[in-house]
Amino acid sequence: MSNARDRARHKISTFVTLLEKKGIRLLAVDFDETLISIHSGGCWKDSAEKLSQHVRPCMRDLMEEALQRNVNVCIVTYFTQPWIIREMLKLVFKRNVEKIYVQANTAEFREKNKHQILGKEAHLAAVCTELYNQKHVIIKPEEIILFDDDTDNIETAVNFGHWAVTVRDDISYLSFDDFCTMLKNSTSRKKAKS
Repeated sequence: MSNARDRARHKISTFVTLLEKKGIRLLAVDFDETLISIHSGGCWKDSAEKLSQHVRPCMRDLMEEALQRNVNVCIVTYFTQPWIIREMLKLVFKRNVEKIYVQANTAEFREKNKHQILGKEAHLAAVCTELYNQKHVIIKPEEIILFDDDTDNIETAVNFGHWAVTVRDDISYLSFDDFCTMLKNSTSRKKAKS
């Protein structure tokens, strides 16, 4: 590795290789304080370009690497404006942006799932249904990994049989060494902290 950027990309590549070895086929990423470093308040009043300035480089690179390896990628969020997220993704990702599923808390989604307050499970179920309808792909619970800053969402994900990683404010490329250790040492789903 000739420079810091190459070493950083190598950490991400190693992690995605481990995801593949564990049979993980869906990378689910929370939006506020996970993909982006700030909390949007659920409704963004500025431009997608301003929002894109808050995307964490390591999370962007993780999603890009997963997409290149044909791991399904989605954003699962309580954010209410999926169109802003899609505009932001077009600014941030070089390619494959159309392959990223976005399940936000739109009014329609909230109405449909008003009795289901189980972390991001309704979001993940909606993405899995869309994957099945579009690609005839069936995703099992143990084939999902969720990155989220909310520990309640992490606990729920683990209880539903998913892999889960708690994202802290100081997440960086170095955090992926710990995530790799967690995956290597686990024979079943476990939580990891960045």
